[in-house]
Amino acid sequence: MEKVYLVTGGSSGIGLEIASRLKDGKVYITGRREEKLIESVEELKAKGIDADYFQGDLSDDKRLIEIFETIKEEGQLAAVINSAGVSGVGIDVETTLKIDLRGSALLIEEAKKIAGPGTVIAMISSMMGYAVPPNPQLDPLLADPLKEENFQAAVAACNGDSAIAYNLAKRGVHLMVEKHADELGKLGTRIVSVSPGIIMTPMAKAAAEDHPERMAFMEQMTPCKRNGEPEDIANAVEFLISPLASFITGADLRVDGGLVLNFPKIAAMMGEG
Repeated sequence: MEKVYLVTGGSSGIGLEIASRLKDGKVYITGRREEKLIESVEELKAKGIDADYFQGDLSDDKRLIEIFETIKEEGQLAAVINSAGVSGVGIDVETTLKIDLRGSALLIEEAKKIAGPGTVIAMISSMMGYAVPPNPQLDPLLADPLKEENFQAAVAACNGDSAIAYNLAKRGVHLMVEKHADELGKLGTRIVSVSPGIIMTPMAKAAAEDHPERMAFMEQMTPCKRNGEPEDIANAVEFLISPLASFITGADLRVDGGLVLNFPKIAAMMGEG
C-alpha cells in the first residue's frame, strides 16, 4: 500500500517546510484557507512531491474524523505531523484550548484508529509547555481534555488569560505524548513531540517588526545566539519520523537553541524590570 502522510497546518511556515521533506508517499496538508492550500500544494508539486489538501482545522471534530476516514482508504498511514494551532494572541481562552489542546487530543485518537506498525505521530508543541510546572491536580485534566469536565476545568484554570491557555495546551501535548506511548507501542506505532523555541515564521517575523527589541533580547538569551528557522524544526521531525529514531517514543525534543534553560533568568530579569 502507498505511504500516506498528513501534515496539519501544512500550508505555511513550519508545516509547509515539513511537508516539503516527505518525498516517499502521498502528502496531505490541512489548513483553513483554500486559496493558500492550493498555492502550497502547487509549491510542493513543483518539488516533486505528490501533494493534495484537506480544508479544515482542529476545532471541527466532524471534519477531522472525515479526514482520517479518507486517509484510511488511501493507503498506509506513515506519519501524522500536527503543526496546526493558534498562538493565543487575540484569541479567547476557550478557542485557544479547543484548537491547541482538545484538537490535539482528538487528532491522536483518530490517528490511533488507523495507525499500525511503523506509523509515527509527531506533535508540534512549544517550549512554552516548559513554562508550566508539574501540577498533580491539573496535569491529568490536560492529558485527557476530550472529557468535557476536564476541558472546562482547564478553561477555568486560565482565568481568562489566553497566554496561559496556550502554555497549558502545550504542556498538555507533552503529557498526551507520554500517556499514549504504551498503548500505541502495542500497535507498533510511535508518538513524539517537538517543542520549538522562537522560530522565524512569517508570524514571528511580523512580531519582530512590531517589537524588534523583544526579539533581539530573546535572541541574546538563547545559548545558540540565534533564533530558529522552520528548517530547524523540519530537520528534527524528519529525524523523528525516520527509522533512525525507531527507539524513541513518548518523548519531547526541544528545538529551542537552549532558551528554556534560561527561563528562570528571563523571569528574574523581567521581574526586576
